[in-house]
Amino acid sequence: MSGYLPIIYVRGYAGSEGAVEATVNLPYYGFNQGSTQVRTGPDGDPDFFIFESPLVRLMKDHGYADIFARVDDDGAVRLLNGEDERYREQGFPPRSLWVYRYYDRSSERVGDGKRDDIETLGKNLGLLLEFVLRETGARQVHLVAHSMGGLVCRSLIQRVLKKNAPKRVARLFTYASPHRGIHFRRGLGFLTNVRDLLGLNDSDTFGPVRMRQYLGFPRDWDERRLHEIGNHFPVERVFSLIGTNHSDYNLARLAVGPGSDGLVQMDHAYVHGSSRAFVYRSHSGPMGIVNSEEGYQNLQRFLFGDTSVKIDLEGLRLEDGLRRDQDLRFLLVEATVLIRGEEVVMTDQREEHGSALTVGARDLEQGHETLFRTYLARSRRPSNRERYSHFQIRLRLLPHYVRERRVLKDRHYRGEHLFQDTLTVGIRDTDGGEGRLVRASWTALDSDLPGAGTRHPRSDDIRFELKSRHLQSGALVLRVRDESGEAQS
Repeated sequence: MSGYLPIIYVRGYAGSEGAVEATVNLPYYGFNQGSTQVRTGPDGDPDFFIFESPLVRLMKDHGYADIFARVDDDGAVRLLNGEDERYREQGFPPRSLWVYRYYDRSSERVGDGKRDDIETLGKNLGLLLEFVLRETGARQVHLVAHSMGGLVCRSLIQRVLKKNAPKRVARLFTYASPHRGIHFRRGLGFLTNVRDLLGLNDSDTFGPVRMRQYLGFPRDWDERRLHEIGNHFPVERVFSLIGTNHSDYNLARLAVGPGSDGLVQMDHAYVHGSSRAFVYRSHSGPMGIVNSEEGYQNLQRFLFGDTSVKIDLEGLRLEDGLRRDQDLRFLLVEATVLIRGEEVVMTDQREEHGSALTVGARDLEQGHETLFRTYLARSRRPSNRERYSHFQIRLRLLPHYVRERRVLKDRHYRGEHLFQDTLTVGIRDTDGGEGRLVRASWTALDSDLPGAGTRHPRSDDIRFELKSRHLQSGALVLRVRDESGEAQS
């Protein structure tokens, strides 16, 4: 864990002038929005579930203070809510959350009505970052961003800070950021071209030509690689949260279609190689990805967690009859991860959401695929009576029959599986011994776990074999890493 460092929040794109003015009217630029839902309770009756917003939760759970700032034309950082007087004597707290109010300058009411391009937004974010480090005395900051805000942060990291980025930024967490741009569904590609040609309200920001410019890529850079962060920043310090519900977004969902959050396609919504989670949320709005308990649980554990567990699927070999079936071209991997004591899942990849991982039926015989990296925090345990952190991995492998690039519908049954089981794991804190104590069982009940842990001499490689008549071999491999040290390099 890199500790309680300052957090800078960077919001997403406001398309029209009306959207800009509406954004300026929000003190926290939308990071304070929560949601109220009705869920089925344990007795079968409807229960209200209230999520107060990530901002409120960071204040209540972790003691953060809010600070509002913008960067003026002369490069000076301006504080907007009397923070200069409030913190003049005791100084600015490192445990502070800074709202980067960059649309104030674009407002016709409080600014000059002119939009800043992303290069300017990234440069000014760098000025704010240096101001925060100087005033708080912190060594690094965390960046948290929604949608286009993630591209602003990447412009800062890749184009402004470059090799100094790891010294200034500890973690980058993005909600639904279009790291490979925004494209419309098949048959509507001409709309993408028109958008990038006209660039109305800087909408070409999400096309490959402009992305190459503000991310610092060469002009001939392959647009399929726009989600690469390069050598400027360690990719393990990036977390990409991906929405899978396209149906709850505005009319843009009709142009983008399934396989998206309503605006950003799932396969465009992550930094290449980063930790990522899939949650059944739309791009924004009352049921949006920022206003979600799932998002907050991933956020707080990524920023403040003590231990990370990388979950890999490897050595997967089908039984001989299935291996000889030439139509069995792919496997769909459904993975759901839950942490004990929480009411939500950390990630949820499903066939019906279009988010299941697709792998070649024989690709994992010699290789591996990372399903998820979960982060565990001692402070978030339901009880401190024991030194184990518990979580579950629900795994299902589904066959995908394809011939001549067409799915064979006469062989496809939704939910038909080659493997299905739940692994419950308890990982103990390090105790100075060799290896790490782990309790685990293929079961759905914590009570069925072994009473004592088994010591694994290599804590970064803990294997759990998959048992199924359809498989010759296969394993879930947990690679555990202590995150209690500083992220600074």
